[in-house]
Amino acid sequence: MMRNNPLAAAGRKTAAAIGISALALLLASCAGEKEAEPIPPATAAKGAPSAEQWLEQAAGAAATMKKYAFELQMSQDLGPAGETKGSYVRVEMQGKAEREPLKLDQTIVSVIDGEESTLRTIVTPEAYFMYLPEYEEWSRLSKAVAEENAETLSDFQINPEKAIERIRGLGESLSAERSGNAAVVRYEGNGPEAKAFMAGLLKSTLGLTDSEEVIANELEVKRLKVDYHIDADRHWPLSYRIETELTVELEPGRRTPVRQTVAGTYSKPNATQPIVVPPEALEAPDPSEIEDLLDFGT
Repeated sequence: MMRNNPLAAAGRKTAAAIGISALALLLASCAGEKEAEPIPPATAAKGAPSAEQWLEQAAGAAATMKKYAFELQMSQDLGPAGETKGSYVRVEMQGKAEREPLKLDQTIVSVIDGEESTLRTIVTPEAYFMYLPEYEEWSRLSKAVAEENAETLSDFQINPEKAIERIRGLGESLSAERSGNAAVVRYEGNGPEAKAFMAGLLKSTLGLTDSEEVIANELEVKRLKVDYHIDADRHWPLSYRIETELTVELEPGRRTPVRQTVAGTYSKPNATQPIVVPPEALEAPDPSEIEDLLDFGT
């Protein structure tokens, strides 16, 4: 399976995606995993709104969120359980998004095998900026790299109603209940619907470049658990938590175990301050201009 590697150059490209694509380079593989036993679907409570109804309302409300704040956390344990040759990754993101046109301003703190780094990224239709506090400088990605990285952004970051549609795809195994001012939609299983769901999520968390259909054919889900919280009155999406254990073929003929948790929250719908690119970032050199100067000098 082809993979992206946005972690090159001390983690600079890490900022583009939820999951920091180059983690795949650190993986240890494990073949011969047994197929997981199917988990029976949950039973919905009679007389209560269905999971489908809650999610339909949430998708409609999410579509009206033209800007919002978000937090996202991810942990990944890659490789055989209990073995030191695997890789452990923790990522924490905090930022805000605008959707028409797409703008994103987020700060990412990542820990990869014990090495911590901090990165701020600003995505606009015109450019992709990065700030490394360690060096106290802004940089700008080339247009090609920026477009490549933008494609790995998760729907849970930039398109909450599409993320809800993916959860709706888990189908009849979904259940729902109201808890105080929130409705909670849940899923736990490992059927074909879990494969399809995780194929979409892994494109961002592992930076995979194949189609979701190809990814689904090359992974085996042992367990998937999803909790999605919705404001019961206004139907805004509030938070989510996705836990999974699976194996995926990242190299031909070699399966890698992955234990992953992705969790996040939404806040301040349509009430965040505008995203503004700092003057220092605007002054960062354009990589294409640098290349032109180098070519001129040869």
